[in-house]
Amino acid sequence: MQEQTTTLPAGMRRFNELDLAQPFKTRFFMASAGATSVVLILAFFTWNASGTLIPALLMLAILPFGISQLHSRSAMLNVPLAVDMNHPFMDEDPIGSSSVMVRLSDGQWVDIGEGRVRLAEDDLLGGTNLVRDNDDYTLIGHFSELPMSHRGIRKQIVVVNQAIALRDVVNGAEDTIEDARSRETKETGLLDRSWMEDQTEIEIEPDGLMSKLRGE
Repeated sequence: MQEQTTTLPAGMRRFNELDLAQPFKTRFFMASAGATSVVLILAFFTWNASGTLIPALLMLAILPFGISQLHSRSAMLNVPLAVDMNHPFMDEDPIGSSSVMVRLSDGQWVDIGEGRVRLAEDDLLGGTNLVRDNDDYTLIGHFSELPMSHRGIRKQIVVVNQAIALRDVVNGAEDTIEDARSRETKETGLLDRSWMEDQTEIEIEPDGLMSKLRGE
C-alpha cells in the first residue's frame, strides 16, 4: 500500500481548484441562486400571509443548510483528486514528470501509482474500496462510504482514470485515450445524464490535451 499523508505536498492542486472544475462551480452557484430566490419569495409571502416573522425566519435559517447539502452531495465539486504543476489538467506545458494523488475516505492522500483504478465493494467496512485495475485488484485504500453502484463516485473514478492516462503521456508511458475511454465505458456507462452535473458530461476534452502534448 502506498505511503499516505494528511496534507498535500507543495505544488499539488485539488481538482476543484482547477479551471477545469469551473463549469461545475458555475452550475452550483446558479442552482444555489435559484434556490435562494425561491426561498426568499416564499418567506416573503409566508410573512404577509401569517403576519408573523417566525415561519419566514425558519425558512431562511434552513436555506444555508440546504445549500451546504447540495454542495456536499455534488460529485463533481468534490472529486478527491489532486495533480501537480506538470499535469495537463493544469493547462501548462509540462517541464518534468507528473504525479496524481487521491484522497481516501479517512482524509489521507495517497499517490495513485502506476496503472488504472476501479471500485470494489468493501465487505468488511462497507462502502467502496479503490483498487488497482489488474488481475489481483490490488487494494489502494477505502475510497467512500457510498456503494460502488453510486453514480457520483463512479463519475469521480472516470476523472481519476483520465488524470492517470494524461499523466502517463507526460511521463512517457503512453496509453491511448481511446483505450482509457473503453475502460471507462465498461465501468461507468459514460456518465448517464440527470440534473445538474448528471446532465452534463465531464468536459475535460482529453483529445485536445493529447494533441498539445504531442505538439500537433
